[in-house]
Amino acid sequence: ATGGTGGHVFPALALAERASKAGWEVTVIGGANGPEAGWSAAAGVPFVGVPSGKLDRSRPSPRELARAMAGVLRATAALRRARPDLLVGFGGFASLPGVAAAWLTRTPFAVHETNAVPGLVTRAFARRARLTVLTQAVAASRLPGARVCVVPLPVREKRVDRAEARAALGVPADATLTLVLGGSQGSAYLNEAVPQVAARVLRDHPRLWLLHQTGDRWRAEVDARLGPAERTRRVGFVDAATAFSAADVAITRGGFGTLADAAFHGVPLVVVPLPSSAEDHQRHNAEALAADGAGSWAAQGDLAALESAWRTLLDPERRRLAAAAARARSPEGGGERLLAALAPHARRRPDPPRTPRSRP
Repeated sequence: ATGGTGGHVFPALALAERASKAGWEVTVIGGANGPEAGWSAAAGVPFVGVPSGKLDRSRPSPRELARAMAGVLRATAALRRARPDLLVGFGGFASLPGVAAAWLTRTPFAVHETNAVPGLVTRAFARRARLTVLTQAVAASRLPGARVCVVPLPVREKRVDRAEARAALGVPADATLTLVLGGSQGSAYLNEAVPQVAARVLRDHPRLWLLHQTGDRWRAEVDARLGPAERTRRVGFVDAATAFSAADVAITRGGFGTLADAAFHGVPLVVVPLPSSAEDHQRHNAEALAADGAGSWAAQGDLAALESAWRTLLDPERRRLAAAAARARSPEGGGERLLAALAPHARRRPDPPRTPRSRP
């Protein structure tokens, strides 16, 4: 059960890939109108769409809560039909219908929490879940009474040959490439801030190239802000494995999924946390990354700090040390470990994949 943003959906799909290889049948249940439907289809995973609603913490809307409740009813019907052996909720308000339906139908369920500060759905259901899986041990103190374990965040463990990745993106093999990645749907702030400093940084580093994922709806605005700037590539959406395989440095938001992907590829970061993130979790994520030496962070609105941090990572020795620190944070193997932690809590284990018998 997942949805809303890539930070919730992509770890779920990473688990789905490993579970399928291990003989499980996997289905994603999420928001009917969210991006999770398309991402699931692209990954070859069956999808069940239900109403999910959106939670605005500052101004809760009765209409959105009503949609979420309608989603719970639809999800309950879907679970009664499918009778899954285990449901795993990956956080975010879009996972609420599936997790609540599992509780109502007495379907075994687990919840997965990425951030240091657990989200609303995790807090509501952790004590009722058979297992709560954390990616950061510090979150356990905020979940009294829950049965917890700590497992690295599952990421899509795909690396693309660097030369092939750069050729696919139209970037020279000998360039120093900075990737701007504001989440799966882009970041309005990064789309505004990076072009304001990019001209100066590009001017001072002749081998520097910029690959900016804008989000489809903001592509035209970023094109206008960057203008005819040379050594830039602007895309609405980019395959993260290809982009990180090609990048030397990245400027990102502070979602833990993005930080985990960067660590898997050994890419140091300049993180600009989203100030409105729940419980300010993106700032906590960014501070932990900086403490480990895998990059630095700048507060939203502080263009001078953003530019300074970017320039620091363009120094080859600083970048080498930060890349090594990033690799030390890699979540490689997290998918297998997560599946191993979850499997004992299912109603039954799948039969092992059959191997064809050789004829005499």
